[in-house]
Amino acid sequence: MKSLRRFSKAVSILGHPLWMPLLGCLYYFYAIPNYLDNQLITAKLLAISILTIFLPIVFLFISKNLKLISDYELSKVRERRLFLMLFILLILVLLNRIIDVYNYRTLFYFFSGILFSGIISLLFSMFSIKISLHALGISGLTCFIIGLSLSFHVSMLLSIVFFTLFLGVVSSSRVFQNAHTVPEIFLGIIAGISPQLYFFSYWV
Repeated sequence: MKSLRRFSKAVSILGHPLWMPLLGCLYYFYAIPNYLDNQLITAKLLAISILTIFLPIVFLFISKNLKLISDYELSKVRERRLFLMLFILLILVLLNRIIDVYNYRTLFYFFSGILFSGIISLLFSMFSIKISLHALGISGLTCFIIGLSLSFHVSMLLSIVFFTLFLGVVSSSRVFQNAHTVPEIFLGIIAGISPQLYFFSYWV
């Protein structure tokens, strides 16, 4: 039982929603043909990592030290609101300063989908409804990879199957840890997929 709990914890860390925006960018820059300069790609990835991973983690550490949150997993719905508002703000900065619609059309709408997923999560939290951000992140990424495959006519079947299975494993681990219920998992999946599907019409 203890080893199973450790496995569930490790899976939850690997499937953390903060990794998903960067993974989507890695797929965009390296899994499809492009003619961008490597230094430019590195600079974009670094900026995206700072905005979507580093700053949110720093914010969590500061919030924990100030006792604004009880744990790093934001298990209480009301504690999610401030973090989600910060994340939404950071995505807006990214869309305005790092990823523009003219040069990075695909990524722009990917992050637009992430923005709306964040807004949906925030609205749910305002009504004290907790949804799975893990399921939201992985399902949104999977949907984006499907869009890349359709748009650029590149077979990404293995990646799609892997992340679909990974979504199932992570969701099961979250339920096993009593972090979420099954309905909260499904709400997370819907909140992750719906905005990405909506923006398909702009770039796929």
